[in-house]
Amino acid sequence: MSIVALSKVTLYGPADEKDVVLDGLQSLGCVHLNNLRPVAAEGVDSSPSYPGAHQALQYLQDSPVRRRTARHEAKLDIEALVKGVLDIRDRSRALPEEREQLRKWIADLGPWGNFELPPEWAGKDALRFWFYMIPHHQTRRLDAITLPWSVVARDHRFAYVVVVSADQPTGMPVPVVPLEPRSVSQMRGRLEQVERELEELDYRRIGLTFHRDTLRAHLDEADDRAARERAAMRALERDQVFAVQGWAPSARVPALRQFAAERQLALTIAGPSPQDTPPTLLDNPPTLRGGEGLVEFYMTPAYRLWDPSKAVFFAFAAFFAMIFSDAGYALLLGLLLLAMWKRMGRTANGRGLRDVMLALVIFSIVYGVLVGSYFGVTPPAGSWLASLHVLDANNQSLMMWISIGIGTAHLVYANLVTVWWRRHSLTALSALGWAAIILGGFCVGLGKNYPGLPELNSLPSIGLWRLALGGLLVLLFTSERPFSLALTNVFGRLVDGLKGITGLSKAFGDVLSYLRLFALGLASIKLAEAFNNLAATSFASRGVGVLLGLLVLLVGHSINFAMGIMSGVVHGLRLNLIEFFNWSLPEEGEVFRAFEKKAMKADE
Repeated sequence: MSIVALSKVTLYGPADEKDVVLDGLQSLGCVHLNNLRPVAAEGVDSSPSYPGAHQALQYLQDSPVRRRTARHEAKLDIEALVKGVLDIRDRSRALPEEREQLRKWIADLGPWGNFELPPEWAGKDALRFWFYMIPHHQTRRLDAITLPWSVVARDHRFAYVVVVSADQPTGMPVPVVPLEPRSVSQMRGRLEQVERELEELDYRRIGLTFHRDTLRAHLDEADDRAARERAAMRALERDQVFAVQGWAPSARVPALRQFAAERQLALTIAGPSPQDTPPTLLDNPPTLRGGEGLVEFYMTPAYRLWDPSKAVFFAFAAFFAMIFSDAGYALLLGLLLLAMWKRMGRTANGRGLRDVMLALVIFSIVYGVLVGSYFGVTPPAGSWLASLHVLDANNQSLMMWISIGIGTAHLVYANLVTVWWRRHSLTALSALGWAAIILGGFCVGLGKNYPGLPELNSLPSIGLWRLALGGLLVLLFTSERPFSLALTNVFGRLVDGLKGITGLSKAFGDVLSYLRLFALGLASIKLAEAFNNLAATSFASRGVGVLLGLLVLLVGHSINFAMGIMSGVVHGLRLNLIEFFNWSLPEEGEVFRAFEKKAMKADE
């Protein structure tokens, strides 16, 4: 279990020293603050001094090319910098739209020629041009037009017709075509200007990346000031004395004692009471910290429950591998990870995601070798790769029961964990009953599915005993009512137990949900084989067929690779975050957010 033990700490001191104490506490960076004034306004503006500064910094960070930054700049006009960056961003977004519109107008105007439309005179008898794109099969209808007209161009579909008239002609077979009043040469000149301006904006953006660390430091300081203002509003102040309270890791309590002693503050320390709801701080080894991100993507476990990060980390990797089901695809995913390795290592979140991806690659390679699939190709008999091919993905009965067995083990583990954290309550026996029911159902199903295997002959009877015992435990110990022999209490507990028994359909459905591991894995393998067969057919015809076959291999396997990643992530997470969590994490908690200085973290 890796949920960090917390202590409730309260600091007391003179009100005129509140700001100094909060600044020091923020530098210490180990306390999750509580709100001692829940009715106080929480409307502290956490935005930086200059609107849009965070957007400007993100825009500079996203620049494909960045200059080496200046660590210490004596003077910098932050307001002008933010305004300049945002102007570049807005122009860089608007100009590509204008460029595409110009290209469209140039293409539309091309068949009509390079000309500039004359101005429209105000008089009612003023003549003007009307433009029509008439399909060739309708050009015979032009013979009925008495107005002056001319075909100025033709292509394989249309005749481009100009009619001269004061009013819009009637009887034309198609609607009039609106044209840009500027000439083609004018629009080409403007297109060149737009492209030059886009290049200049790129150079200006790259140049301004020189200041991104200075801008980040300014934003961190502004965010730290806003955080101190919010903390001051959460502190209790009365009779020239202030109090600030929060949760801190028990291992950091000595540092808080020293902090209080140095500033002559009163300090009280207490453990969580039954009425308290402390935040949750997870702490895992660095290589497994990516599991925390997977868990917190869906929910944060309550403080008094357990940390499923490690279990989710390995289960997600195993499920992803079973859905991916190809060692060749796994090696390709590994090459992509290798290309992004350094870039992902720049941040803590990136390193966590990198470790998760590494686990996915390793598990997928191992499972792909076991099922003997390499881009949909099975290794030839007698080869050393064939000796490692121990699972037949085409044996549907075997693979289905492997998937159900994995689901059974996963949900039994979830219930056994629930037994542990409920160990001081009789309801733990209910979770133990569900573990017995799920395991018993698996034993009955497996024994009846393979009646010809002597070693499995006893499984149905063992499974039935487990089902009976598990059902009895669920019936008797689901209720949270105090245990007594009073008739009303016994009746109430039995009613609660009967309601609990109705969860049998949920347990059955959750176990069967793991069949998606088999179904999606088999689909991935079969799709790869289908693309290989299509390509082989094309190769047999030679000539253009070889190019077509290569195209089928490239496009087909790319689609299958992308679908495998998407399916592995979505369904691999779903089995952990829905089926698994439903049995082991009934309560959601609050994330531990330390009151700390961003500026100090940026300098580390």
